Amino acid sequence: MARVFRDLRPERDTVLVSIMEHHSNDLPHRKHLGRVIHLPVALHADGMGCVDTRALEGLLKQEQERINYVAITGVSNVTGIINPVADIARLAHEHDALVLVDGAQMVAHIPVVVSGHADPVEDVDALVFSGHKTYVPGSPGVVIARKEHLAQLEPEEVGGGMVERVFTERYTVSQHFPDREEAGTPNIPGAIGLAAAIEVLDRIGMDFLVEEEGRIIDYTLDRLKSIPEVEVYGSTDTGSCPRAASISFNLEGVHHSMVAAILNDYHNIAVRNECFCAHPYVIEMIPDQAAEYIAMSDEELAAAGMAKPGMVRASFGLYSTQEDADALIAALKDIIRNQGTYLPLYRLAESDHEFRHTTFRLNAEEFSVPDIVSRVIGDDGRTSRRSSE
Repeated sequence: MARVFRDLRPERDTVLVSIMEHHSNDLPHRKHLGRVIHLPVALHADGMGCVDTRALEGLLKQEQERINYVAITGVSNVTGIINPVADIARLAHEHDALVLVDGAQMVAHIPVVVSGHADPVEDVDALVFSGHKTYVPGSPGVVIARKEHLAQLEPEEVGGGMVERVFTERYTVSQHFPDREEAGTPNIPGAIGLAAAIEVLDRIGMDFLVEEEGRIIDYTLDRLKSIPEVEVYGSTDTGSCPRAASISFNLEGVHHSMVAAILNDYHNIAVRNECFCAHPYVIEMIPDQAAEYIAMSDEELAAAGMAKPGMVRASFGLYSTQEDADALIAALKDIIRNQGTYLPLYRLAESDHEFRHTTFRLNAEEFSVPDIVSRVIGDDGRTSRRSSE
């Protein structure tokens, strides 16, 4: 879509991208448009909030002749903070800018309205999301875009399926959507799986899901805020700054990599740690932790072998329960209470500068693909009775 918008309006060379963005909704605009201005977030008493719409409006007025589009995440993959997409679309369109929404962290967690608002100025020009974040590993990504934008340009990708006729001297592009935008053989099983997952979400009801998930997130935030050694990132006032999907935090005195490892090794809790492919946003929230990291070159970092800055992220979904939240809180309290026991058991690995347990080692033979296949279908190629049952 960065290439589409670039070619659609070549006279406009600037994109407004929020500081909150995942690299996937930042780097393509740097590469294909060249001039990117990063939007700040609003500052609240208890932390960073959603995109600063006043700053957005100011930049739209100041740079109106050059701004092609605004690229914004619907939900931050770091803090789970929800951006006011309709308000952002209104501001952009009032200043003749297009709107691209990264819905990867949004579609599985909150209701999404691409078009059909009472006021069309709040509709978006394109929304993209990842199937694997919608409970379907191996599924394709999705682009939902205004047909009028795509129809003005030859498709970005060429190959089988997007043409009507091909000769040695020329070819004729199909005018049928979505075929003309899907060169080659699509990931048909993945698309069917994604459609089934979206059907399930629709049947459950996104209004119901956002309410249930919001209740668990509020509960978890309240419990985390009651622990003095825990720092939660982003505004925790969900009344004025709603959240979905994620909460990121750090424990005082324990590196984020070690917290993640202990949660995994001793409490059977899987979390993500580090910067979540959103380095500028994370680094802005942890300036003290990241100051030395920013100042050092890649060569100096490699030589120093220092642990990387970052935080721990707990993620939520339609399967999350209050009991899950209680387990996380209990585990964090255990880590705080027993730091003296846990810390000596971990060392910083030279390979990736993450903390690893000094004695535990994964037995790779337990995950041998040939052995798994043999147990399922047998060495003679026949499916075993047990596996078929």
